[in-house]
Amino acid sequence: TQGFVTHVHISQSLKLAAAALAYPSRKGIPIERIDTHSLRIGGANALSLSGYSDRQIMKMGRWRSATFLEYIRESLDEFSAGMSKSMQRRFEFVNVEGGVFRDITNVTLNSDYAVNTKPSEASS
Repeated sequence: TQGFVTHVHISQSLKLAAAALAYPSRKGIPIERIDTHSLRIGGANALSLSGYSDRQIMKMGRWRSATFLEYIRESLDEFSAGMSKSMQRRFEFVNVEGGVFRDITNVTLNSDYAVNTKPSEASS
């Protein structure tokens, strides 16, 4: 007969995955801190990032208090650290479809966006 999956099985699997992904050295998270609560906290964060209300998150996660907000705020602070700085990075824009293989960012930014996009009659 086959048994049921228990919280012990899930906990062991999470710890094995964290060890395989080198969480202690890469993320600074000791294996002992990885457990099934990580799934609940991760779920609360995912719901928050998806726009669910605090009340909805409490119901879905069976949170009896607003304690989950501490986890969400702490995790989101960690998640977004340095994000605005990295968003300032300049990307080169090329138009491969149009056969332009050099950076045309300045041309694009300085052009009139109300250009006529209809094919010219001369090309028909």
